[in-house]
Order: sequence, then structure tokens, then C-alpha cells
Amino acid sequence: MAMDGADYEAAARVDALVDAATAIRDDEAKVNITFAGQQGDLPDPVSRDATDEQVREWVTEAVRAGGVPGIDADPSASFQDFVVDRFDAKDGMPSRISVRPKTPFGVLGGC
Repeated sequence: MAMDGADYEAAARVDALVDAATAIRDDEAKVNITFAGQQGDLPDPVSRDATDEQVREWVTEAVRAGGVPGIDADPSASFQDFVVDRFDAKDGMPSRISVRPKTPFGVLGGC
């Protein structure tokens, strides 16, 4: 079924609403997590100014509860020794916080 001009306008309005609803403010950051060979983002942005300790606590709670798409729930997950990297907004991309193991690619012992 072909879309006419009104259909394209309606689709564009829906896209704009979705973009507005999922927009990340300048004082927020998206959190990406690498854990046990898996990777995912916290569903909601966090304060860009959150401390590393706060970020680790939020990530721990989310992974333990199974609240991170792409990462299996792990009731014993601990992020105490994980690195928290921060990346400023750039080229239209929002600020990001990355929580990752100290070892490359999350693998102990090298390749």
C-alpha cells in the first residue's frame, strides 16, 4: 500500500515525538555496560555529573535485576573493580558513560 503526502506527514510527526521522548538532555548521559562477554545500555539516561561510585551502584542494581537489554540477569554481579570511562557529546551524539572490566574486552588472561 502506497503512502500519500498526509501519511508521510503523520509518520514524520510520530518520528519527531519519539525523538523528543527519547532525547537525552545536555546534563545527562547514556550508560553502556560490558559484562561477562555481553554488552548493553541502561534503559534510561543518568546524570552526567554522577560519581563513578553512583554509576557502579546503578549498573550493579540493573544487571542483578535483569534490567539491561543485552545482558543476562546475574544476582551476584559486582562492578566494584570496573572502569568508568566518560565521553563528551560529539557530532550530535549524546554524552556517554562506559562501564567495563579493567581487562581488554572483558576477558582475563589475554588471547
